[in-house]
Formats: sequence, structure tokens, C-alpha cells
Amino acid sequence: MRYLDWMEFLTVAGKSIQRVAIEDDLSAESPNFRGEFDYRDIRLVHSDQSGVVGEGSLSTVFISEVDLSGAQLNPVTLSNVRCEDVTLSNSAISVETARRTEIVRSQAIGLQLAIAHAVDFYAEECRFDYATIRFDKVKNAAIFRRCSFRESVLAGDLSNVVFDDCELIETEFDAARATGCDLTGSRLVGVRGLLALRGARIYSDQASALAGQLAAEAGLIVVP
Repeated sequence: MRYLDWMEFLTVAGKSIQRVAIEDDLSAESPNFRGEFDYRDIRLVHSDQSGVVGEGSLSTVFISEVDLSGAQLNPVTLSNVRCEDVTLSNSAISVETARRTEIVRSQAIGLQLAIAHAVDFYAEECRFDYATIRFDKVKNAAIFRRCSFRESVLAGDLSNVVFDDCELIETEFDAARATGCDLTGSRLVGVRGLLALRGARIYSDQASALAGQLAAEAGLIVVP
């Protein structure tokens, strides 16, 4: 029995997550996310599910090249799930629990994603531009690597969330908690909600570049 070749653990900025582990010989089929669904130990591939409305659970599932644009999925439970080359643009997804969940090389422009409880969450090379992403609780870590968040809203519990080599341009932070959030490896331009990021980590050069915005949010009058 062999598994798809991803490292078992990933550590970024001192925070570690356990990666998804899925056997490479799972049977494949086209999914149907309309109505109630329950998929386990399977690959879901090559399907147009745009605009569907559904609810259900996924456990040990690999999803590839599925179009979920405009879909409404609520509620959803995810465990050991990897989404790769998936279209999530303009969809609205409410997740009760996302345990060992990964989104890779996917389009998620305008996505509305709410996760009540995230454990070992990972996203890589995704476009989350104009999206709203909210975490109510994060355990271990949520790691975003080489993702774009242009004019997006990042809300809720951002503690233990790592942004590694991400583009945060005119991004708005609406954090309830941010202790342990790491932004040191990312580009921050025109971001808002900085005062909500108490306890987050940035480099000194990032702090210098954000000084004007911090002063404005604090209501300070900067005299030239």
C-alpha cells in the first residue's frame, strides 16, 4: 500500500502541521455535491459542479479538477482531504471541522469560506483575491504558502495562522485573536485592520513600511 508522496509533517515559522495522507490506489469517480453527500476513501475528479447547493462530509478524499464556482456548501465536515486544481471562485462554503485539509493550485477568487474549527490546514499557490476567509478556532496551525489575498478579508481567530511568501495587497484584517500569527515572509501593501493584529509577528522593515497606516488607524496626526 503506497501513499501519495507528500511529506508527513510541515514546519513553517516554527509551527508544524500534519499533512494529508491518501493512498494512491483509491478508485476514482465524478462527484455529485448536490443535496446531501458523504464520500470516503475515494478520488473525485473531472466534474462541473458549479452552482450546486449541498451539505455533507468528506473523509480521506482527493479532489482534482472539479469546478465548484458559485457553489453553496453548508455545512461541510472535512477530514484528511486534499483539493488540487479546483475552482472555488464565488462559492460560499461553511465548514464545521477541517481536519488535515489542503487546497493546492486552486482558483478561489471571491470565495466566502468560514471554518468553525481548523486543525492542520494548508493552502499553497492559490488565488484568494476578493475573498472572505474566517476561522473561529485554529489548532496546531493554518499555513498559507505562496497565496494571493488582494482586497480580501481575513477574519476571526488568526492566531497560529502563517502567511509564507504570500501577497497581501489592500487586504483587510478583522482578527478576534492574532497571537502567534506570522506575516514575516509575506508582502504587505496597503493592508487595513493592523490594530487587530496584536501579537502577530512582522519584520522591522515591514513595520517601517506600515508605520503610516498604523498611525492613521490609531487616530494619530502625523506632522511632517
